[in-house]
Amino acid sequence: MTQRLVLPVCRKQTPDLARRRRLLQGAALGLGAWAALGAPTARAATAPAAPHRVVTMNWELTETLLALGVTPVGVSLPDWYRNTVIEPPLPSSVADIGLLYQPNFDVLQMLHPDLFVITPGHAPAKASLQRLAPTLTLAAYMSSPTPYQALCDETAVLAARLQRPEHASALIEETARTAEAVRLRLGARPALIAAPVLVADLVDDRHLRVYGRGSLFDEMLAKLGVVNAAHPRSGQGTWATQAGFALVPLQRLVEVQQASLLLVGPIAAPLRAALARNMIWQALPAVREKRVATLPVIAPYGGLISMQRFARAVDAALTLIASGGDVE
Repeated sequence: MTQRLVLPVCRKQTPDLARRRRLLQGAALGLGAWAALGAPTARAATAPAAPHRVVTMNWELTETLLALGVTPVGVSLPDWYRNTVIEPPLPSSVADIGLLYQPNFDVLQMLHPDLFVITPGHAPAKASLQRLAPTLTLAAYMSSPTPYQALCDETAVLAARLQRPEHASALIEETARTAEAVRLRLGARPALIAAPVLVADLVDDRHLRVYGRGSLFDEMLAKLGVVNAAHPRSGQGTWATQAGFALVPLQRLVEVQQASLLLVGPIAAPLRAALARNMIWQALPAVREKRVATLPVIAPYGGLISMQRFARAVDAALTLIASGGDVE
């Protein structure tokens, strides 16, 4: 007798079986949703903490760090910062880590830093520094053809590393507001900005360091509506600069006889005395006509606080020139 192969027949689901399957499917969906929600939390838990023991090896970058609300634990030659940058003030508690390019590694180890803020010039020491803490290289804005925008960008980069992006936004916006307020004040007194200016350091009683194309001072003058005689917006007579400045003898100022002269301070008493004896200086139209004023100490490659100070100082200097200048 031949046996027949009987194939199993799928049975109709009972209500209990259907309900159990729905529960299992719901549990699976719930696990998937929990995993999806839990993933960001897991990533957040492993995100690095914001650095809080920062060492800076450049005075201008120290300014930006302080402006973002972070006090470094160590700085190269902090008294130089206090004399050449000044604001924001550097607390006396900040450790001196040694020379700009030759830090004291014993001091660095004792400080237990969690971030070094360095410049491209520190490349030879970078590997040694990274054995102690991560490094962040900034200050490329100092050699940028458009240094103001580059400074704003680097300020944002540092703030992001510190997990303080809102501080960078506020600082950038405050600097823009300061420049615009000065531009409006000067624009309301057109006589103050009728003539161009030169912004310069006195190297000695015979030479000036004049800031022109590629300098932060030049870009700030443009924002203030003031013509820079070393870089007129017409493009005519632009002085060649390297790293944003030109080293020129005093007699070259006769090329821009109509320009007022804004000297970045301070001017030491011996230098003032030497200028008083210098016949070339005394013969300059700007000096004869008392169109010379001294600005406060302002770092030419400083951060956004320095640029706010520069904007206000230009306003005060042009007002002073209108009343007779201040350098004999």
